[in-house]
Amino acid sequence: MIRTPEWFARCVTFPLYERACGRATLCEMRRFAAELHLPADALASLARDRLRQLLAFAARELPYYRRLFASRGVRPEQDDAYAALQRLPVLDKPAARAHARDMTWPAVPGGPRPAVTGGTSGDTLNFHLDRGHHARNMGARLALHQSLGVRPGDRRLFLWGSPIEVRRSRWRLLRDVLINERVADAFDLPAERMYAYLEFIRSYRPRLMYGYGTALALLARHALKRGGPPLPAPRAVILTSDETTPDERAAVQAAFRAPALNEYGSREMGIIAHECLHGALHVLTPLVYVEILRDGRPVPPGEAGQIVCTNLAGRAQPLIRYAQGDFGRLRPEPCACGSPLPVLVLEGARSNGFIVLADGRLCSDHVLMCPTRIDPSIIEFKVYQRAIDRFEVLLVVDERYRPSVSERLREKYREYFGPRVQVNVRLVDRIPPDPSGKRRRFISDVRPADLDPHGGVTPAGELTPVR
Repeated sequence: MIRTPEWFARCVTFPLYERACGRATLCEMRRFAAELHLPADALASLARDRLRQLLAFAARELPYYRRLFASRGVRPEQDDAYAALQRLPVLDKPAARAHARDMTWPAVPGGPRPAVTGGTSGDTLNFHLDRGHHARNMGARLALHQSLGVRPGDRRLFLWGSPIEVRRSRWRLLRDVLINERVADAFDLPAERMYAYLEFIRSYRPRLMYGYGTALALLARHALKRGGPPLPAPRAVILTSDETTPDERAAVQAAFRAPALNEYGSREMGIIAHECLHGALHVLTPLVYVEILRDGRPVPPGEAGQIVCTNLAGRAQPLIRYAQGDFGRLRPEPCACGSPLPVLVLEGARSNGFIVLADGRLCSDHVLMCPTRIDPSIIEFKVYQRAIDRFEVLLVVDERYRPSVSERLREKYREYFGPRVQVNVRLVDRIPPDPSGKRRRFISDVRPADLDPHGGVTPAGELTPVR
């Protein structure tokens, strides 16, 4: 296997590649690392200044925001940045699509770069990013990885499903070798491919693994089931893009003998929060301002609501007060790790990943993550909510499966959601990933009338069974 010495990639090929792309990634890495050591009040002041600068830029250069600010009485140069922000409406995907031209800056350095998101949920958004956004996000990610002992140029393995990353030209493959990155296709993972990936990990010995959490968990479970000598341990495994259950995280940590840490973000915003070794998901306030809203108003710390983000890192198409489609809360108490960064607690998956109950409440889909606990014969599962009272469950099982397993699963769902709930259990040979390569465990065809209810999110583990 051809490898580039890590010192050479760190000192020569990676810096040259980023310079050729016109990105100041390593400068942004050093800046972000320094910002993480600022006192809490200095970090808060920095975030406020960057928000004020963004609002001033938007008023000066972007017609959509100039009109919006005028209609809402927002004067970025005179107003407190946070107070000004709260006078603005929440931006959703339909509004971003409708006003895309007037909220895009054609003169952004390097030009606006087209991007797209929403393939998983079907609500597609075409938007623009820029070199500065990419450099700041990549720099932050590198700084966080460096705090785990992984430096630029160290060997990295990505388990990914996006066609952009997986379908690589010869130049991209050469680039991967020169900067010590490898990309494995997470779109389809039959047993023979997972076997090949595990053998590659043995020979490549990555310092860091990064990818879809459910795909990494599937690979980890395959490794544990197969047995054999332990895999070489990376410094960390970063789980991103989709949610994993505690059992899946435990499998990742057992198979790869490394901490499994969550990264939370989106293609529109970039990286939003990253988990520390103490298990807290820290909001990266130098890059993004996060609000928790209910009925469009901020909620007190500790209360759950809609996650709304403002991207401070880019200028091509600023998304100000953008609805992520997720629910969460900001923890009022600081993290034991000592970081001044706020702690975000996610209360469930995307908004179309919540169970809609008959009384109008939204329940975190974590309550459905019980099949693998029902019986060890269940290898993989996926749940669809077809109607308020109708669920479909796909199961991949092994030779230990008995029909009573499906009946116990039906009983559990009826216990949670009422005796009239219909649960159709189907055995399948495999469960393909979504078109994006992600492996969501729950998909709902039911849309609640209001995705921002009054206290309507029921956290996992707190659902009262319906009698």
